[in-house]
Amino acid sequence: MQDLFNYFVKRCNSLHENEVPKSITGRLKRLNRKDREALKKLLIEKGKELEASGHKHVISWLETSITLINEHAFHFNRVFFSPGNDIKNEIKMLLDHASQTVDLCIFTITDNELARRIISCHKRGVKVRIITDDEKMEDNGSEIAQLAKAGIPVKIDHSHYHMHNKFGVIDGKIAITGSFNWTYTATKHNQENLVATTKFEIVEQYYEEFNRLWKKLFELQVAT
Repeated sequence: MQDLFNYFVKRCNSLHENEVPKSITGRLKRLNRKDREALKKLLIEKGKELEASGHKHVISWLETSITLINEHAFHFNRVFFSPGNDIKNEIKMLLDHASQTVDLCIFTITDNELARRIISCHKRGVKVRIITDDEKMEDNGSEIAQLAKAGIPVKIDHSHYHMHNKFGVIDGKIAITGSFNWTYTATKHNQENLVATTKFEIVEQYYEEFNRLWKKLFELQVAT
């Protein structure tokens, strides 16, 4: 975020909405709401400093800066259904574009194509964590052991009941949730749904619940 702050400050005399390079707008799109608000606060404080020093264009500069931050905010709310590939394709796209973290709390994962996408995230340096059900990981076709062997930390419950959640948080700014299990049957045959949202309050609650479970549950140990 510091590089974005520096970009705006260096142009306090010459900031124009239609001259911002894609490298900057791309970084603005990657900010979550908390970071966007922090950037605005830093710019407002800098504006006060500039105004005190006699700068003549502070208001105009601040208005343009905040307009740009708001215009390039990354946000969406989408709903997908199966049978069909819509849900799976959305999950693949989100995994392929993850740049920092992937936190998955999924009842069962047997779709090896989705498992490969998860491993690909891990291999390119994305921090991946998985929570799953201890009984379902014993099902034929479960990919959980392979994910753990790839070096991805996995936690499971130890209970007669199920860890039945099906949600994920991508890069701390996108939440996915719904009835969809990560299986071939869910894609090809079942009536399922998935919601993908960047709504800050929703993402935060799912992220908090993931971390609560992560602290509570048990690390999966596998032979490598």
